[in-house]
Amino acid sequence: MKKLKIAPSSLFNNYDLCINRQEHQTDVKLHTHSFKELVIIMAGQAVHFSGNDSYPIMAGDCFVVDEAHGYRESVGFELVNVLFIPDKLNLPWNEARKLPGYNAFFALEPRYRKEHNFRSILRLSPDKLATCSSIIDNIEVEITQKRSGFEFVSSSLFMQLIAIISRAYASSAKPQHVTLMGISNVISHIENRFSEEIRLTDLMTISKLSEGQLLREFRKATGHTPVDYLLRLRLRNAAHILRHEKCSITDIAFRCGFNDSNYFTRQFTRVLGISPREYRNLRNN
Repeated sequence: MKKLKIAPSSLFNNYDLCINRQEHQTDVKLHTHSFKELVIIMAGQAVHFSGNDSYPIMAGDCFVVDEAHGYRESVGFELVNVLFIPDKLNLPWNEARKLPGYNAFFALEPRYRKEHNFRSILRLSPDKLATCSSIIDNIEVEITQKRSGFEFVSSSLFMQLIAIISRAYASSAKPQHVTLMGISNVISHIENRFSEEIRLTDLMTISKLSEGQLLREFRKATGHTPVDYLLRLRLRNAAHILRHEKCSITDIAFRCGFNDSNYFTRQFTRVLGISPREYRNLRNN
């Protein structure tokens, strides 16, 4: 099957957030795009397919798409696509990652979707669906009218939408969500307390998984062990401080959870390929 390529320029209007409303959605061929797509089914039903996989979807279903997909067998099918480019949309993504439901819904669920036969997606309750619909309406008004400060207002509304969906996913009782929420809770714990001592036994308690399950599922979800994830998070925060503040390398090391500034320098150089001092000088020139 031929894939259609959808470019951002055909949908976005000089802004990295877009509402694409399809009130009478017919079948859609397999297609790809370079942006993320938050899909919320407003009414009807259809079959969502991606490659050789296909799954029935219905009103209230909510999921993120960042790969080739399409729709067929549409019946009274209405949906809203919230399109966004994370790297360009200036939102506090680090703060969002502190929400357990955010990690589970936006980062982990798409990776586990085939394994869970699409049963790990979120189905919003009617009241939550109505709330999300109202927020999307307001985002669309802001983007369309482009009044003074529309970027600030629409971004704030989008963050509110993300929070509602993340909390809804975290409170869902679906069996497929248990492992995802376990790993998501671990990620949020690490994101919130990266400068503190974090022990594997604590992560096992938080995730309600055995050591073997935790290590296996965490690596599957993130590509790293918890220890390596924590190290890279500390280094990412250290790099942020180096770019924006003038405190000493030693102070930065301690603020980011390193007890030894020499060890911090070695790890920073190993992972980023440049020393903290060289990184600061390069960024400030």
